[in-house]
Amino acid sequence: MAESEATNYFRDLYELGADPSLSLSEKIERAINLGRDRLGVPYGVLSYTGSGDYEIVDSTFSEGDYVAGSIHDIETTWCRHVVADRELLAIANAGESAYSEDIAREVTGLQCYIGAPILVDGETYGTLCYSGENPRETEFTDDEKLFVRLLTRWIGYELEREKHYQSLDAQNERLNEFAGMLTHDLRNPLTAARGYTELVAESVDEPEASYLQTALDALDRMETLIGETLALARKGGDVGEREPVDLGGLARTAWQTVDPAEATLVVETDRLVMADKSRLLQLFENLFRNVDEHCGDGTTVSVRGTADGFEVTDDGPGLPEDIADALFGGDFESTRPGLGLVIVERVVSGHGWDGHVEVGDGTTFVFSGVGEVTENPPVQ
Repeated sequence: MAESEATNYFRDLYELGADPSLSLSEKIERAINLGRDRLGVPYGVLSYTGSGDYEIVDSTFSEGDYVAGSIHDIETTWCRHVVADRELLAIANAGESAYSEDIAREVTGLQCYIGAPILVDGETYGTLCYSGENPRETEFTDDEKLFVRLLTRWIGYELEREKHYQSLDAQNERLNEFAGMLTHDLRNPLTAARGYTELVAESVDEPEASYLQTALDALDRMETLIGETLALARKGGDVGEREPVDLGGLARTAWQTVDPAEATLVVETDRLVMADKSRLLQLFENLFRNVDEHCGDGTTVSVRGTADGFEVTDDGPGLPEDIADALFGGDFESTRPGLGLVIVERVVSGHGWDGHVEVGDGTTFVFSGVGEVTENPPVQ
């Protein structure tokens, strides 16, 4: 495929989400038709598989078994492989592939297929696939596979945003509307930026390739920030069911996830705390990410349980005093402490704990009001 044609793929995808006047169903219809036309195959289908069946949400089939609204046994479809593996599947000629005896070839009559999973809130919603009764003359290219992945990611974002809108309640409406706009207005150009960067990275040598990898790493960080913002908007200060949690074990899990460069974690004293485990993990991850981004090499982070809570200390340069004072009841608007620290504050307030920051030779986050655990932890 010529570079100009690959560029058109990403331009079409970007323009697809740029029209705010289109409804979700109109956007999905355009996305399906766009992929069908670009890939040069006759059929495009968006399916929902969350119920265990293969329900066709939208389709370019104008007649026959696979029109929109029809329901099928997923075990007779090509898409069952995509749902099971959560990976893209591309078959240019089923009869000359490893899937020549697959039941889907006999039942559907489709001899070429490319499909990928659609994820909504991390769960498989269904699939987006393109197919035809005749084998394809050429194999699906890497750029075409990337295009299908980007289309499914975009549809997943749109479905996710629609789902979030439908779950708004009155007191959080403005906040959730902001989260929805963030999803749409940032992730759409972010997808385009990633596509263009990956495209160029395949055609350059060092040192340009390293520069482009740095750009891709920055885009990954942007994706993380967007996800954290959406999580904060959805959950706010709410805390779910509490359970006895091993403080040191959870801190080590968070440390492995963030993996701060050239830094060391020390669990000085351990204890059990009654907490929402996932939210407490989020607190540790954001504290450790703050260390990774703002402290130098050789930083040591210490976690210690106390009689009434726990403390997290680093021997880095120290949190700016205005930000330290703004946390846990201060003025966020003027100091803008950063999304990660806002999430830490929300986790603490959601549990009903107290928190404050001590700045000296490093920074210590002190969390109190946690109380004693009065029940045994679950058997691991």
